Amino acid sequence: MIDLSPDRADEFGLNALAAEEYAPRATRAIWLQIYDRLARAIDQRLVAPGSRLPGEVQLAEMFRVNRVTMRRALALLQVEGRLQARKGVGIIVRQLPRTFVIRNDMRFSDSLVGATEEVSSRVLYLARTAPSPEAAQLFGLGPGDQVIALHRVRLLDGGPIYFTRKELPAARFPDFEQVFEETQSVSAVYKAAGIPWFRRAETRVLGGLAQPDEAEILGINANTPVQYVTAINRAPDGGPIELGRGCWPMTSVEFVFSESGG
Repeated sequence: MIDLSPDRADEFGLNALAAEEYAPRATRAIWLQIYDRLARAIDQRLVAPGSRLPGEVQLAEMFRVNRVTMRRALALLQVEGRLQARKGVGIIVRQLPRTFVIRNDMRFSDSLVGATEEVSSRVLYLARTAPSPEAAQLFGLGPGDQVIALHRVRLLDGGPIYFTRKELPAARFPDFEQVFEETQSVSAVYKAAGIPWFRRAETRVLGGLAQPDEAEILGINANTPVQYVTAINRAPDGGPIELGRGCWPMTSVEFVFSESGG
């Protein structure tokens, strides 16, 4: 990660942007003029994707404004997805959108085309519980039947990029917890249950705004544009085996739907 600390900011043109004279306030608010300059620097790659900007206080000093004015400009850039505030790290320039290939029997790490960073995951919740109405209908479950609920956040080099909530029919995967604890892989759970491969039967993508809990997990501001993905996996016999719901920051991913032989 490139650290644009105040003493290095001039290498990336931030000091030059900050030194520009402001137009009269009546023409355009000062915080919007700062927003314009930073947006232009990001869009024209004057600051590299993944770079860490100076802190809010340092930026306010560079641009000769108070913190409230700078905070408004940074907040709009974060809402748009150009910047991302990560706890314990700082303000990061968004990465270029990742290509994510959707096709049959493809693991998450293999679907991220060209990713050179370490792909990892963190389990947030794992339990046998009552199904959601959509899962109950999909799996044909009745009163008292359970699903395995698995909530995970996916990370690239430790930075969260995707939050997913899965439901699987509990009766079909009696050893889910044991196999998953050993492998951290849902695909391995499938195989242990006698399902050699799966078919992505349905994928729905819908734009929206991050809810507070999603924003907290993904390290973004609430109401940042996101893409919600709902997916259904089926076994070779056609039976549904997974209902997944995921949330991606809007600018982080480009979906590519690909045919496969499975």
